[in-house]
Order: sequence, then C-alpha cells, then structure tokens
Amino acid sequence: MNNLFNEVSRHLNDNVIMQLSNQIGASDPNQVKRASQGISELLLNAISRSANNQQTGGGLMGALQNDHDGGILGNLLGTLAGQNKVNNPKTTNGAGIVRHLLGSKQLEAAQVIAQMSGLDIFKSGVLTQLIAPVVMGVVGQQRKSNSLDLGGLANILLGGNKSQGQKQGGGVLGNVLGSLLDQDGDGNMMDDLLNIGMKILKK
Repeated sequence: MNNLFNEVSRHLNDNVIMQLSNQIGASDPNQVKRASQGISELLLNAISRSANNQQTGGGLMGALQNDHDGGILGNLLGTLAGQNKVNNPKTTNGAGIVRHLLGSKQLEAAQVIAQMSGLDIFKSGVLTQLIAPVVMGVVGQQRKSNSLDLGGLANILLGGNKSQGQKQGGGVLGNVLGSLLDQDGDGNMMDDLLNIGMKILKK
C-alpha cells in the first residue's frame, strides 16, 4: 500500500490542498494537509478490507472497472473546481464512496479527523467526501494499468503502509482512524482513540 499512499499524496499536492482548503472554507492549509493524509490512509485501509472480503470484493471491483479508471486524475484541479465535467457522475460521488467504504463509521471518522487536524467536524466530513474520488481514482488507475484481477488488487493493498505513511506524516491519523474499522459497533471507543492519537502526536 506504500506506493498507493505515495501516489495519492502526489496528487494531493500543494495546489490541490489550496483548492480543497478554499472549497471547505478552511483558513489553514496545513490543517487540511494533515487531515488529507489521514483520510487517504483510512480510505485505502477500508478499500483493502473491502477487496479482501468475499461479500464486498466483487462490488468494489465492479466500481473500479466502471466508475473509477483514474481519468479524474488527469485534470484534478479542474474537476474539484467544477470546471471539468466528468461523464460518469459516480466518479465524483464522494458521499456515495464514503458511505460504501465507512458505513456507520463516517461520523466517528470525521470526529477524530477534526480533533487531530484542527478542522471542525463539518469540514472534516466534507473533506473526506472530496478526497474519496481521488483515492478511488488512484486505486482504479493501478488496477487498469496493471490489468489486475481482484486477487492482484488485494495483494497490492495488503502491502502495508505504516512505515512509509509515518514518514509522510499520515501514519498517526491513518493508524488511529484505521482502528475505527476494527470496531464491532458495540460501544463507543472515541475517547480511547483520541487519547491514543494525541499521545502519539505529542511525541
């Protein structure tokens, strides 16, 4: 997953971060950049789990084949600004992507992102939806360019991203947010997650 995280980060460059900051009304691009790194890791983690699940893997592959071939990456700034119209509305349907990948964890994820990046919860949630099509575009582009079947895609996603993610600055958010996906829905671990994240950030 190292390469996928790096590729997402490459597309989320300073110009894109500024565009995203303007769109969500954030005054500090650094907050948006920190949040974006964590969101990217979280979504890649969720995609990996989906690819390795017999019940969801087929649906994920179908979405990548039909809706996310990486074309969005060719003019990402224009697409984010609404100047470049895509032919398939599902390609940029961030809300739908996040709903499928995170399910009931959407609010908790936005809360953690908000606490650890400095963005408010609303901006964090909107940012997740804006970044989701980018992440899916990167994964879809890799699938298409390497002619991967579901097994091959799963192998790439299972490559592990902790060490490289931490070097890029997204490890803390990604690891803490990723633990949300391990919850079984019984009880709220939000306080524990925030405490873990804050301790790591202070090191």
